[in-house]
Amino acid sequence: MKAITLVFSSFSDSFKVIKDAGLRKFYFLPGIISMFLFGGFIYLGEYLSLNLASALENFFKLQEYGSILYIFIKILVWICTVFFYYLVYKSLLLVIISPILGYVSERVETHLTGKKFDFTFKDNLRFLIRGIDIGLKSFFKQMVGTCVVMLLGFIFPINLSIPLLIFIIQGYFTGFSFMDYTLERYNLSPKESLDFLKKQRVYAALCGGIFTLLFFIPVVGIFIAPLITCVATTMITLELLKEHSKV
Repeated sequence: MKAITLVFSSFSDSFKVIKDAGLRKFYFLPGIISMFLFGGFIYLGEYLSLNLASALENFFKLQEYGSILYIFIKILVWICTVFFYYLVYKSLLLVIISPILGYVSERVETHLTGKKFDFTFKDNLRFLIRGIDIGLKSFFKQMVGTCVVMLLGFIFPINLSIPLLIFIIQGYFTGFSFMDYTLERYNLSPKESLDFLKKQRVYAALCGGIFTLLFFIPVVGIFIAPLITCVATTMITLELLKEHSKV
């Protein structure tokens, strides 16, 4: 209950923090990058999806099945393709904008605590490399976890909870990426960050889950989701660090 209260209050307060800290312009930059990336994925997705569907159709000789089963299999292939592209698109987007979100997280902490940061170019380059490293690792872990859950879908009653399990897995690793923007400023190694997140997995899953819900709001979502989630998650992570006497 405490986790839910802290997460939702932080997301609610994030709008005021964005306004007071002068971060409104950061709605647009991640959104513009996201739109270009989304356009590229739509173009590639249409091309690759058609080729994939045709290849599977010929390989499994789907035409030989009944019309209803044939349509069902084609829809299933389309859903799996869209889902895969979403995972790649979201993970790639977070990797590309990680320097922006890292800076936003820093500004939020300065606004809330008055603490100043004077990072050198070398520090910023290290943060960028770390963001890419964690983003790629999170992506592969998400893919493995998602595949395991989908394989378990053949077991009843686990198959009834597949959408929820996938949502939780996606939320956890997405939340981890956002929380790490704050953890890296306190010189926690990737392993230490992961250990910290394992203890706070509920917070990570809730933050990542809200990001996913915001992200799926048509048009507006790609602009507001990264900034709001980054600000709220920074506030949450700072509070958790205080409780663990790491600040």
